[in-house]
Amino acid sequence: MKSGYKNMNAADKKRVYILDIIRGILIIYVVYYHFMYDLNDIMGHEIGYLYSEWFSTVRDCMSGSLIFISGISCNFSRNNIKRGARTSLIALMLSMVTAVVMPSQTIIFGILHLLGIMMLMYGFGELAANKIRRKKMQKKEASMRVRVVLMSVFLILFFVCRNVYYGWLTFGNFRLYLPDVLYGGSNGFLYIMGFWQRLSSADYYPLIPWGFLFLAGAMIGRIFKSDRLPRFMYMNFCPPLAFIGRHTMIIYLAHQPILLGIFMLAQKLV
Repeated sequence: MKSGYKNMNAADKKRVYILDIIRGILIIYVVYYHFMYDLNDIMGHEIGYLYSEWFSTVRDCMSGSLIFISGISCNFSRNNIKRGARTSLIALMLSMVTAVVMPSQTIIFGILHLLGIMMLMYGFGELAANKIRRKKMQKKEASMRVRVVLMSVFLILFFVCRNVYYGWLTFGNFRLYLPDVLYGGSNGFLYIMGFWQRLSSADYYPLIPWGFLFLAGAMIGRIFKSDRLPRFMYMNFCPPLAFIGRHTMIIYLAHQPILLGIFMLAQKLV
């Protein structure tokens, strides 16, 4: 039986399977979380720990990891603008479907909306940077050291801005409160940015702070494209998880209708 790095072909060696495997784990968690959410919020069977502090922390860590890896993946895409437009279109369709089918569970600005916009931003930024380099006759991209510094800055911004929704910036134990005028209205733009409004989204991942995690991943992603990672990162040591990780979009879109269908069928049978 052939296995291991030495037996991979050239194309396989370039694929960083560890990213697929981690994505596979993360999307399985997403399915599990939505199973518990549906059971609690839609079907009315109380899950005691669903909104506990520790489980909310786990949820944020998993979601944050998925966003960070999506940023890394931008470095492997041939066209981030096209990818972002497609993701944004799917997100818009998801909003319309939830608004019609389940108005109480409408998704105004969820994780797909966030990823779509960030892909577009990164794609247009990449396009502008390439044009500037061509005008200045520069072929060299930002050094890895600069990218690591930028990643660190974006990670710091994420932690500083993580409580923007509640009205303040966080600097260690110090809080800097933001102007009240940003909060409490019905401004869709401010809601998308991350400031609390009289709006409700069943899935909510605003640009602030989550966009900073995406940008942090995008900055460090060049390391993953360098072909100089540890050998095990190129090894497909768990094909099922890698397969799942390569089909996260399909799974994300399909799992909720399937779960709700199962619950409705179970209700009729019981």
